[in-house]
This record gives sequence, structure tokens and C-alpha cells, in this order.
Amino acid sequence: MIRPARPTNFPPQAANQAAGQASDGAIGAEPIRSTRRELRAPTELTFAVYGLAFSGRFFVELCSTVNISRSGCCLRLRTRPQTDSALVLRAVPGGSSLPAGTSQLLFQLVWLRPDDGGWLIGAFALGEADLYRLAFPSYTP
Repeated sequence: MIRPARPTNFPPQAANQAAGQASDGAIGAEPIRSTRRELRAPTELTFAVYGLAFSGRFFVELCSTVNISRSGCCLRLRTRPQTDSALVLRAVPGGSSLPAGTSQLLFQLVWLRPDDGGWLIGAFALGEADLYRLAFPSYTP
């Protein structure tokens, strides 16, 4: 049985600290740092993305990457995809070309967050998709 989390009653000072605020009320007294396994390159590649929307309906949308790495990317979408769903990226005329013999790239949704009327999506490549090779053909790992 799944039970809802119980609300926690923090004293005001502890509540501010738990929310990432200093005791004087300033937000973000210390920057949040995240550890990245790979370097990201701020590169715009254009694809058609296919997936399941949060509503459960299939969607197809033209999108661009915000940044790329060897094993993943950040995409900007108008449609909110289902959490933990797979996304298929396909080449579009005038967009990014895929490697010879490849018709699509498969990615797993890792995270999402609202962004300017749409969604920023973090996606991890399922398979041998190396977006660095698409963006920088002379790149060698």
C-alpha cells in the first residue's frame, strides 16, 4: 500500500535551511553543484522527436538540442513527455544527419523541468548514439 508522505513541521529557521535558504531569508546562499560524468557542448542539432506525452497520447515534434554529450543530450520540447519514457530522434530534411545505416536514435528520459512555455528534457542514449560525432565529424574520443 502506498501512503502519502506526512507533512513535516519545521521551525521557521529550519524550514528556510531545508528549502536551501540562508537563515536571513536569502535564496541560494550556496550554489547547488551537480557532478557530470561527461562534458557538455552547447550545440543545436535539429531532429523530429517521437514519444508518449504525459497524457498518454503519442506525439511527434520538431525539436533542437540545447547541449550534447557523448551519451546524451538536453532537448527543448513543447510537449511534456511521460516520466521515464523512451524518445526516438529521427533526422529531418534540413536538420541533423544521422550516421549511415541509421534511421533513428533511441533515448531514455532522465529528467525534465518546465522552461519558457515548454520543457527541458535530459535524455540518455540507449545504444551507440554519439551526438558528438554528428555535431563534430572530426571528433575522436
